[in-house]
Amino acid sequence: SLILSWNSEVFTYLFSELRQGTVELKDFSKEVAVMFLEGLYSGVVAVEKSYFRELNKISHAFKVKWMSKKCTAAFTQFCESCSHDYTDMVFLFNEAVYSEVTLKYEELMKIVVETFSRFENVPEIFVEQYLNQNFTSIKPGTLNHLLEISNGHSLPVLRNLKEHLKIKGGITDTVRIILSSAEVIQCMADQGELCDELLAL
Repeated sequence: SLILSWNSEVFTYLFSELRQGTVELKDFSKEVAVMFLEGLYSGVVAVEKSYFRELNKISHAFKVKWMSKKCTAAFTQFCESCSHDYTDMVFLFNEAVYSEVTLKYEELMKIVVETFSRFENVPEIFVEQYLNQNFTSIKPGTLNHLLEISNGHSLPVLRNLKEHLKIKGGITDTVRIILSSAEVIQCMADQGELCDELLAL
């Protein structure tokens, strides 16, 4: 208990204030729970992509700062070794979104934006395809990050907007989110022909 409390203020509160003798980790897989506890006792933890989300989540849930930093460092390495492979980019982007939205931790998204922004043709190799696959569920924050990654180039967004309007035939919540973006509005002004096509739908 002393080692657990030394590593985590959450364990300190559970043991000292609430007088709990045991703590259930039922929200996590057995493998990650064991890895987490062994890490607290040994001070060593290996971070792999296959269980990154769970390990990152549990380290934040129990406020184990050194382990959270370890996860961030590993994520940085994942980004540094990322090629232009779409599947790899989706993994990194989705983990960053999850961390920001669920864990309220924004650092991973900053790393992703900085990394992806350096790639050539990122609007075509990632943003357009990602929007095509996730268009109906896109959130304002996620859209803003995609625009950041694109360095403000909103053309892939407009192309997806055009296809979406063709299919749906009306203004949906997703369309409203996109049309409220200043970058998209500017792109519509710059892309006169495409803008006319959108208005005609």
